[in-house]
Amino acid sequence: MKRLTFLCLFSISLAAQAVAPEVEITAEPHHHLTLENKSVRVFDVEIPPHADTLMHWHRHDYFQVTLGASEVVNAVKDKPPVTVKLQDGETRFSPATFAHIARNLADQPFRNVTIEILEDESLRNSTAVSISSPTAPNKFSLSKTTSASPNSNSSPAASFPCTITPALISSSPSPI
Repeated sequence: MKRLTFLCLFSISLAAQAVAPEVEITAEPHHHLTLENKSVRVFDVEIPPHADTLMHWHRHDYFQVTLGASEVVNAVKDKPPVTVKLQDGETRFSPATFAHIARNLADQPFRNVTIEILEDESLRNSTAVSISSPTAPNKFSLSKTTSASPNSNSSPAASFPCTITPALISSSPSPI
């Protein structure tokens, strides 16, 4: 009887997961839109301790700035979940398009600011400025290039030195 009860509960659980709603980021209750214009949308994200977001879509490239250390399980649709430990102030970039659930494992709320780049598609085909490796501590060379063709091997059109204050910025293969 216990085995039958377990199988029934397990089947119901699987069925519930299979029909779990997928929502746009603007409809996800933990993502609060605080600014929107033609270039960006900014969300204040807060997930209570040991809570999950709904499965929600990120249809634009975005940066996230973590507000407070936390540990989150990132469950991207059709991929195995990944546990990520985030530090206060950690900044990550995530390319679109994907849907995921974020599960807060910490005993305090998980908070971040998510900045979506609404013009991401047009920026991929525009003139870009890139940072090359440092020539000295805190000094970088910037190069202006065009990226009209993804396979082009064009050389930089301009290069100039500048000083940049170091910041904790990383590119994450596992979006949050």
